[in-house]
Amino acid sequence: MEKSKYRLSDGLVRQNIVLMSATAIAPVAACATNYDNAVAISVGFTIISFISVFLCRFVPKKIVYTIRVIIYALIAGLAFIPAYLAVREFYGQDMIDTLGVYLPVLVVNPLILTKTETRFSLRPPLLMTFELAGYITGFNAVCITIGIVRDLLVNNKIGNLEVGIGFAIPAMSTTFGGLVLVGVAAGLFRWLYNQNKERQAVMLAKERERQELLKQL
Repeated sequence: MEKSKYRLSDGLVRQNIVLMSATAIAPVAACATNYDNAVAISVGFTIISFISVFLCRFVPKKIVYTIRVIIYALIAGLAFIPAYLAVREFYGQDMIDTLGVYLPVLVVNPLILTKTETRFSLRPPLLMTFELAGYITGFNAVCITIGIVRDLLVNNKIGNLEVGIGFAIPAMSTTFGGLVLVGVAAGLFRWLYNQNKERQAVMLAKERERQELLKQL
């Protein structure tokens, strides 16, 4: 059970595809300009990733790697259809137009083309589900958080909730502003992660020292 919990945390923290490996920055920087856009792109990412990874698991390993990757992309292309329909149903055609090319770009996200091959397909189904949920939740949490922060800084609101912070930074609505914000968030996130690792290492060293002293008594 502990092993499953640890693997779930990989996608959330240690291998977060936005803040740690930086392989899925573009959709966040370009689309998470406010709360609604961030939730919409997260819905698309979730549907495409879940369907694609589960179906890609059944692609025979005896097929040449290059061909397998092409098949993964084709499967993800099919998974794009329900994602597109879901976003349009909940948010309307205007949201589809706003997300533009970045919604179909999710078809080639790293969970499908990279992690499926190197990680997910190597796991038992239940553990794969836990791990995949962790990676998707990690992306969605970052995307929605960035969307909320930009909504506050640009529009002084979160979704339909007005929040008077007294100033606005319109540049945060641009892709460049999104890249800057994600970069700052990634730096802070990695610093906190490394601080926690160092603290755990110190605690582990002290515990080992204590155990050694107990053995000598």
